[in-house]
Amino acid sequence: MNTGINLERIINGFHFTLNARDPNFIFQIIFVNTVVVVAYLIVFTLLGKFRPAICKSLVMLLTPPFGVICFFVNFIVSLFDRKSDIDYLELTFSKEKKEFAKQTDYETEKEFVPLEEALIISDVQDKRRALLNVLKADVSNNMKSLVKALDNEDPETAHYAAAALMDILQKYSKKLAGLQQKYQENPQDADINREYADTTFEYISSGVLGEIEVKKYSHLYVDLIDNLNTFHPDLLDTEHYKNVVECLINIGKYDDADRWANLSIERQPNMEQSYLNALNVKYKTEQWEDFKIVLDKMLKSGAQLSQKGIGVVRFWNRK
Repeated sequence: MNTGINLERIINGFHFTLNARDPNFIFQIIFVNTVVVVAYLIVFTLLGKFRPAICKSLVMLLTPPFGVICFFVNFIVSLFDRKSDIDYLELTFSKEKKEFAKQTDYETEKEFVPLEEALIISDVQDKRRALLNVLKADVSNNMKSLVKALDNEDPETAHYAAAALMDILQKYSKKLAGLQQKYQENPQDADINREYADTTFEYISSGVLGEIEVKKYSHLYVDLIDNLNTFHPDLLDTEHYKNVVECLINIGKYDDADRWANLSIERQPNMEQSYLNALNVKYKTEQWEDFKIVLDKMLKSGAQLSQKGIGVVRFWNRK
């Protein structure tokens, strides 16, 4: 007895029907469902969406015809869903965020590693590629790591770092020269004065300047902050007081550093950094009694302390 399936007989006996009681009705649904699923899979594979398409196709294939109907209804609803038309970039007030989203190279970002990690990669080719990816980004705030890269055993890696440093230094020199000219023409301009001072301190803290150059630009920064204090004292913020105290310590003007630290406490008595400025001066000049007085003043000021401030208080209270 032949128990095999006679495919030819099934095909010849197959006919389309709307009668749910007809045996061909079920085969008809399965057939149409299969055709739709195959067509769906082919189209979305050509569109480069094979992975999500194969998952949906399996669901539709195993649940005829409900899977196809559900996905079709979902597709129609999505066409009329207004939320999909919202440009979330337009909801932000930050111009920088918009520009970042537009300009980001996601393929490069996938291979991006921090500069210091790139330098310890063992494979030379991988190290060079990683370093180049880093250098494509803005590394002006990571110049200290570039200085380390100059001593790398791979000569080409060191060459990349040197080239990047030279480019950044040239940009700083050009920007500072332009700001210097504008400042000399109008020293009372608040925006120019502040930008010149901030750019100067960025250059000082970059880590690429020698001791003599650090002192040179520290003198310049102090002069710029003095000028800003003369014409626009209200524009001085917490960072300016902190930075000018650091620069004055760098050039050995401790009395002036102490004066600025006290001024920061006077003008910003609720800021933790004001007291840290004074503590920095007292520590560098080994004025331990005055150090304890400032520490006590900070505790009684009501200033909200950060982890750094809490750490300072705990450490010195044990002494």
